[in-house]
Amino acid sequence: MSIFTKITVLFLISLTLMVGIGYKIDTINTEKYESIVQQKYLLDGRKIFGWMSTSSADELKDKFRTLNLVTIAPMPSSQIIMSQSHTFGVFEILKDKEIGYILHIRYFDDNIYLLDTTLKEGLREGWILNALVAADIVVLAIIFMVILRMLAPLRSLTGSMRRFAHGEYHSRSNLNSHDEIGEVARSYNEMAQTIENMIRSREELLRDVGHELRTPIARGMFALEELNDSSARETLKHSFKELDQLTQELLEIEKLQATDTIKSESFSAETLVVEALSKLFLSDESNILVNIKDNFTLNGDLQYLSLALKNLLDNALKYSDQLPIRLEVVTNRISVFNHGKALEKEFSHLLTPFTREEGSRTTQGFGLGLNIVSKIIAKHHFALTYDYNSGEHCLSIIVK
Repeated sequence: MSIFTKITVLFLISLTLMVGIGYKIDTINTEKYESIVQQKYLLDGRKIFGWMSTSSADELKDKFRTLNLVTIAPMPSSQIIMSQSHTFGVFEILKDKEIGYILHIRYFDDNIYLLDTTLKEGLREGWILNALVAADIVVLAIIFMVILRMLAPLRSLTGSMRRFAHGEYHSRSNLNSHDEIGEVARSYNEMAQTIENMIRSREELLRDVGHELRTPIARGMFALEELNDSSARETLKHSFKELDQLTQELLEIEKLQATDTIKSESFSAETLVVEALSKLFLSDESNILVNIKDNFTLNGDLQYLSLALKNLLDNALKYSDQLPIRLEVVTNRISVFNHGKALEKEFSHLLTPFTREEGSRTTQGFGLGLNIVSKIIAKHHFALTYDYNSGEHCLSIIVK
């Protein structure tokens, strides 16, 4: 859950609690206020019934003033909230949305509507309390918006970091704020520049080293052709070939590590097999049996995937104790089978650079082939699986 989601959830919880508290306070205040009104009007009503039997109209008005009551006209929209019968009439308390609570007394045929002027103060206090709760909700919403505005630059900073992680080494943050987030952005820019310089320097160094190594290797192999046949000549020739192969594989590994995106194209499994076989230097093509059961279509970089399959075939030829090896293609799976004894260590151990299994049919190789295969498969988001059954190794590329 992102920090923005967490803040939003906390705000909604706080808002819900605040609204609930405001509603509950308003309900309690209303009930309390109505209870006070009813008690006062009950006392006033009893007095008024006693006065109406002995006092004139002018005397009644004077006595109403002593109770802070004023006569008003009937309100048709009023709602009865309490009613009591009396020997000489009816006593009622009415509630009107505009003016509040009204005391209605019917004495024989006379109807009197009275309003207590002091009760308006209590009603005003209730509105003040509700206004304060509403103000708290508004302040809470403002705080929420301010926090989101303060954290908004994090999205931009995160996007810059994500692009940098995906290989866009020029990606930088444009934040210029003077708070802690701005300090983080500036620190990220400095770190990104340092890492980019290191990566560029490493790439240039390896490219230059690879070029400089290949030139003397080529010259040495050319000079060997001028020498007479001898065991020393063959030894030197073999050494130069190994050095050239090691240089090529190291550069290939570096290229895979430096590349975050690969070319994607659509091609058939048969095309991949043919391309991989063309990269092998086979003295006898019968050493590999190819069985394409399902010529499915896959997407990826043909050159890289053919290199991976070529390395699997080359590895199987080196470590098989009997030929031919088998290449089998079924739905979304390309498998290479070779016969041999079980591995002494876990298969994952062979994926590390410069790791070789004992029992090779040839002394060639530096233990980089499977490491290159694993990197290529990972770049394509495919899977590389291993199985050993009935004395036969099976390495499979699973196309997802």
